[in-house]
Amino acid sequence: MPYTEKSPLEENSEAFSTQKTGIVGETAVVYDLTLNYPHFDVYTPIVDDKGVDILVDTGSSYQKVQVKTINTPKTETSFEVDFRKHLEAKHKIDVFAVFFTPIKKIAYIPWQKQKRMTLAFKRAKNNQNKGRESFYNYLDFPVWS
Repeated sequence: MPYTEKSPLEENSEAFSTQKTGIVGETAVVYDLTLNYPHFDVYTPIVDDKGVDILVDTGSSYQKVQVKTINTPKTETSFEVDFRKHLEAKHKIDVFAVFFTPIKKIAYIPWQKQKRMTLAFKRAKNNQNKGRESFYNYLDFPVWS
């Protein structure tokens, strides 16, 4: 689905609660990790009180993943991911998996305790890059040893 089209979640937002939207994102991330990283073991917790939606065993480390689902961009070219809730809760997250529904892609962002991040999925009309990072720089799952 090209980025010019609306996400099914955006077009039918009243049918998708926050919980349903979260499940869509988590399912997309589990699918992506299972399909594209067959050497990883992927686990989902029964309860995620600690802010961990998925645990990934890469073979050399365990990564705690929190999923964020973004249905609508902030502007025509970018959207913002807000991590502050997780800072305040002192969650021990290694990677944020940001599922952007309009293009059905996932950015895997190593979390370094940043408060917010603006991700560009399309070039700005004025070629402005200040304060923005490319969504496409984060398509691969980060692996630490």
